[in-house]
Amino acid sequence: MPFLRKQEANNILKPMTATTGGLSAISLLFLFTIPAQASDFVNFQSIDTSLYLQFENKVAPQKTISPIIEAFGDYKIGDMYVYSIWQNSLQHDYQDDKSTYYYKFVPRLSASKITGYDLSYGPLKDVLFAQWIAKTKNVKYDYFPGISLDWQVPGFSWLRTLFYFENNAKGNWNDQRIHIDYAIPFNNQLGDFRIVGTLDYTLGLHDNPEMLEFKPELHYDLGKKLGYQSGHLWTGVVLNTTKNKYKIKDTPYYRTNQFSYGVFIRYSFF
Repeated sequence: MPFLRKQEANNILKPMTATTGGLSAISLLFLFTIPAQASDFVNFQSIDTSLYLQFENKVAPQKTISPIIEAFGDYKIGDMYVYSIWQNSLQHDYQDDKSTYYYKFVPRLSASKITGYDLSYGPLKDVLFAQWIAKTKNVKYDYFPGISLDWQVPGFSWLRTLFYFENNAKGNWNDQRIHIDYAIPFNNQLGDFRIVGTLDYTLGLHDNPEMLEFKPELHYDLGKKLGYQSGHLWTGVVLNTTKNKYKIKDTPYYRTNQFSYGVFIRYSFF
């Protein structure tokens, strides 16, 4: 998720509702109407809904509640991930906008799928052209083109490394970003778990401060524990450690270094 400049901080949020705009709705519609038109184009699709409670945020309401919708589709030529969040303040004395939204979609074109050649080598699984297109309330679109390296590593459900050139809402190519996302499943006598998370690092070019965000989540398969089908109903905790949140320099007078935490409930439809 992009981190914007200080004058935009009151409008930004981390990590859809009907109010999040036409582009996101069109993306979701595209994901779920393809099978009726060309079933051989679609390999896999999923959609998840979540509700997050987050505490100790910086540069935003300290306490928030946020419905989230995520969708993922794997297709003949690549894949696409869609993420939307509607963030709401739980602080009655918060002076700025108490409700805001953010959405992004990340389409990726696979070199292996398009060319028909197996580009895997050792742990490298595929090379893809990626785009990160994002919108925040009252802020213009961000556009990050880049290259993705997908890895096949024992113990990981997925592991991806993406290198982006940032074209921010002001139309400036003024920074670069490394994004990593991953999932690690495991189980024990308590049940089935997975660790899912992201790491974002911006290089701090053109007078931007470096930004580092690490956001791991622990998911517990509550549905399976209750006797229902596994892989659908999840609950868990999320941690968020950030340096220079939204690329705003942390100072003794304006703290932007963050360690926040939260809990969530999630349902996966597919």
